[in-house]
Amino acid sequence: MSLYIEWLNKIKAMATSDWLTDGQRKAYDQILKKWQNQQFICLCGTAGCGKTFVAHLLSREHDYVYSHDISSVDDGSHNVLIDGEEYTRLMRDAARLRGIKRVIVLLRKPPQDRMPKAEIILGDRDIGQFQHNLTKHGILGSFQKNAERTDLSKIIRAECIARGEEDVTQ
Repeated sequence: MSLYIEWLNKIKAMATSDWLTDGQRKAYDQILKKWQNQQFICLCGTAGCGKTFVAHLLSREHDYVYSHDISSVDDGSHNVLIDGEEYTRLMRDAARLRGIKRVIVLLRKPPQDRMPKAEIILGDRDIGQFQHNLTKHGILGSFQKNAERTDLSKIIRAECIARGEEDVTQ
């Protein structure tokens, strides 16, 4: 198994909502508190900002069903996260027919359709928090490469490459 996959698996297994950076925490709190009565919410942000990470935490800590396709979710599921399916208005009909009460759609850009959006925007402080979490929890002993961007997955990939890992794909 590649070092990259090993680190991602450790992050998924160990992470809690305490690991959220400030930018991620803002979106997470908006979903849980500000828009708790909304049926559809868009969780959006640039590639590598942590949308899927936030989705996994919501799934683990708040009983959301994580899926890549709304049609594969069991009927009557209460809270659903859809990661990877392009949003269309038909998704609303599918949720209603299946008895799904709440849907969070993960997208890079919010759709034209009106719905609340929780956007993850990362800054320099978030990058430091991310790196601190990985060292504090023993995923990495230290970082050999300075973060040059705010794409968290690219930061991990660059660190793998700095350690001689060649296979840094998922």
